[in-house]
Amino acid sequence: MNTKPKIEVRRTFYRKGIMAQEQHLLRGKLHGPQRMWHRNGQMSEELEYRHGLRHGVSRQWDENGKLLGSCHAENGMGILKSWYDNGQLSMEFGTVAGQFCGRIRTWLRDGTLSSDEVLLFNHEVTPDQYRKAAAKDARLPKLTGRVGKPVVRTRQIEQRSYRLFVSCLLAKPHCSEVRTWLKTDNQIKRTLGRFNRASAAIKFVEGLYQAGAVKVMAPDIYHNKRGDQFADCLLVQLPKAANQRKAIRAICAQLEISDLGAFVPETDAGESHLYVLMG
Repeated sequence: MNTKPKIEVRRTFYRKGIMAQEQHLLRGKLHGPQRMWHRNGQMSEELEYRHGLRHGVSRQWDENGKLLGSCHAENGMGILKSWYDNGQLSMEFGTVAGQFCGRIRTWLRDGTLSSDEVLLFNHEVTPDQYRKAAAKDARLPKLTGRVGKPVVRTRQIEQRSYRLFVSCLLAKPHCSEVRTWLKTDNQIKRTLGRFNRASAAIKFVEGLYQAGAVKVMAPDIYHNKRGDQFADCLLVQLPKAANQRKAIRAICAQLEISDLGAFVPETDAGESHLYVLMG
């Protein structure tokens, strides 16, 4: 009789047949390779786990298959990293027994340092407090680089981060004005978010234009093996008039009520575009 515990495999999909994530679990904990894919089918990330802890080499790739970087952990201990698709380091953090330890830093995609903290088993401490603990616990990673005052996540940094996010989406190769994309008649099925019919999707987009939207873009169109096309998010270029901006948000709020999507930012911060997630 085979008493070896069975590995459970869980998969999630962007759309039927388009893999988004594959997890391997043992007794409910991540164990083995954990893989994620870009919408174009290229693997985006492969993380290794052992009994719920990061273990082994982890790698990350951009949409074209270029290796962005790799890092290594040993039974939940190591300096782990993640990257933006332009190669800029996004986050760097130390872990011990799967908990944050050491210097934890994040950057915007243009290289601006957006946060810099020192944590001791998930709790924020001062550099001096951490060094005292590290002197008694050899597992703790040493603080590297100049550790000064913590970077305060200001409103300006949040707005800059959002502008960079919007610029990145608009620069994607498969980006189209959504009304034109939906109405193109060449026997290819096109689906926007969770709308069951193209006519319902077009009606929603027309409502945004009638409310004053300057342009509505589908920034990340992808397709399955049959050639069917999908868009799971929108970028709505906003007008300057406050009443029109408010009207557009009211239309997008109906998506949340109908459980068809969500949008950010929820409150007006003078942003140029509204991001609408419909996946």
